[in-house]
Amino acid sequence: MEAVAADNVLFALGLVVSGAAFIALVFGANHLLSPRRPTDEKLTPYECGMPQAGTPWASVNIRFSTLAVLFVLFDAEAILLFAVAPTLRGSWIGMLEVAVFTAFLALGLMYAWSKGALQWRL
Repeated sequence: MEAVAADNVLFALGLVVSGAAFIALVFGANHLLSPRRPTDEKLTPYECGMPQAGTPWASVNIRFSTLAVLFVLFDAEAILLFAVAPTLRGSWIGMLEVAVFTAFLALGLMYAWSKGALQWRL
């Protein structure tokens, strides 16, 4: 029994070592084969073949995060409702649970609406 455990440990260790060796090989090949003649044109950020519109380190307005959270919230709601819907046939308890879940998310939407999170300000 101990020989089997030792074989399993050696197999797992071999997988880890071979994975690390492969990664080291790929990084080494990249280091050896990649060209090293940087110019100003090569060092500029590429943006769809057009000149860069502005600095790449511009700050993002925080209002985007509120919309992103609301999108994820209601996207997750839609996914969960579509996943649960086929199992609700004839189950009043399941329908009640889904109704409570939807009502809870509707309360969240009403709260966001009352705080002005859905209004786009310039």
